[in-house]
Parts: sequence; C-alpha cells; structure tokens
Amino acid sequence: MGRGSQSAVAMSDPKVVYTGAEVLPGRLRHHAYHTCLNLTLRLLTAAATLSAIVVILKSNQTVITISGYATARWRDFPAFRWLLIANAVVFVYSLLATLVACVAVVARRGPLSYSPSAWLTFIVDFLMASALFSAASAALAVAWIGKHGVPSASWPTTCGVVSKFCDYIQGAIIATFGGWLFLALSTLLAVSALHHLFWRRL
Repeated sequence: MGRGSQSAVAMSDPKVVYTGAEVLPGRLRHHAYHTCLNLTLRLLTAAATLSAIVVILKSNQTVITISGYATARWRDFPAFRWLLIANAVVFVYSLLATLVACVAVVARRGPLSYSPSAWLTFIVDFLMASALFSAASAALAVAWIGKHGVPSASWPTTCGVVSKFCDYIQGAIIATFGGWLFLALSTLLAVSALHHLFWRRL
C-alpha cells in the first residue's frame, strides 16, 4: 500500500492516525528527554570519577614525627590502587559513552534505541558500576581501620598523624560512590529502554 493509500485510510477511518513516521522493529522511538537524561548521567559519572582520580593522586603526605619522617602514599595500599584503577577505567568509559550520547542527541537515535545495543549498554554499565562499588567498599574498609584502628588487634589509628591523606582518601571514596550512583541510574535507564522495546514488539 502506497503513501497515498495510507493517507486515504487514515482519513476514512477516524481510529487510524497516520503521522508519516515509521518505527522499525526492535527500535525505540526517539525521546528527547530520555536522550538528554542519558547524556547528563554520562557527564556526571565522568566528573565524579575524574574528581576521585585527582584527589587520590594528590593524597600523598609526609610529616615529621618524634621517630622521624612518616609517609602515607596511596600506592602503598592495594585497596587504594584498585580505587584509582577502577575510577580510571570508568572515566575512560564515561568519556566514550558521553561522545556516543552527544551523537545520539544530534542524530535523534542512539544505543538505547535498539535492542542489541541497549543490552550491551546495560551489561557494560552494570559491570562498571560493580567495579566502582567494589573499589569504594574495599577502600572504605581500609580507611575505617586507619581512622578508628582495631583496639582488639592493637592496631593504632594513623589518621591522627597523616590527617590530610585520610581526608583526601575520604573525599575520593565519596566521589567514587557518587560515580557508582550515576552509573546505577544509567543502568536503570537502559532497563527502561529495554522495557519499552519489548512492549513495542508485542
């Protein structure tokens, strides 16, 4: 049936409205709010992870004590090294995702408009969010011991000596949890897109 026939059917049947727009199977109709929200979350994730990276790299501290020099460096703690690596990986991924989101805004279609790419986005976002949560949780455990110590194991607190180091690491952990939150919201956004794609095929 040609376009003229479709228009004639739409005019004869009040229940049929022809808009001239076709939605391909497996593709989500463009939604400006949906696309802009995706771009915003990508930018916020990149900003949070970049902040965490900068704070970790600037956290090293050396102080003079009665027994000599005391140095606290992030590279001396495996948990803090993992915190830096996880944030760096997610930051690079967020930059790439931001570029894709910008193209989606201009082209009015993006990775959340098709089932395969929406599934890929969901899986990668979930893995990245899990990595950030793992790194932040491990760093938080080490930071808690450094701040409060373990009296039962005779582990003294160290934050009283290297307070700047502890404060910076605490800020990096908070920024990492912020990045995790934005990635979690991106994951839910991908789930929403998959939900709409599924019901559109029915």
